[in-house]
Amino acid sequence: MEFLYLDSRFSLPTAMLKYLGFLIAITMSQAAIAIVARKKGDTSAQTSQMATLNPLPHIELFGTVVIPFILIFANSPLVIGWPKQFSIETRYFKKIKSDINLVYSSGILINFLIALICTVILKFMGNITISQGADYSSPEILSRMILSYICFSNIVIGALNILPFPGSSGWKILINNLSYDLSRKAQEKQMFIYIVFLILLITGILDFYFYFFINLFRAINLL
Repeated sequence: MEFLYLDSRFSLPTAMLKYLGFLIAITMSQAAIAIVARKKGDTSAQTSQMATLNPLPHIELFGTVVIPFILIFANSPLVIGWPKQFSIETRYFKKIKSDINLVYSSGILINFLIALICTVILKFMGNITISQGADYSSPEILSRMILSYICFSNIVIGALNILPFPGSSGWKILINNLSYDLSRKAQEKQMFIYIVFLILLITGILDFYFYFFINLFRAINLL
């Protein structure tokens, strides 16, 4: 039996739950990055503005609204996008390399922590069978589905940010740990790397990667 209660058929309630899960995932990720950056000494106004669980400052029209809704209305199982980007003022950091690694890792870790919490709660709620097109008026079913979409989205966004493509946390961690020459060469090829990533994503080649992480949490649920 699946540990996540997801409705594969398109409906307005399902679309709303998918977007809710996505919005929570990117908000928590960006907020964690900003909060940890502040703890490490970044007192810039931009970082302070982003260190909030309010999703509004994190919304970027194309990446947070347009792309996710296109995927949702196309009934894509994976809903991805990106929040508003902001620059970390690393000159405030005492240990620049390790602090940068910690800052950008925090966004990934908070996504997986939220997914883990949801997985544990779902386990203790027990398994029930939910048919496709389930009755959302049932509080029990609705609560399970809300937790499931939050869990699923946090797994997907966390896994997405591990991948080293331009703009992701994984990319920023990679660039931070490369030598100057390799870092410069990688940044010169950003557009090529991004195009390759998009091709792998659109063609579904990366699906196995995302479902690897989903299966890890499924295994945790079975413990």
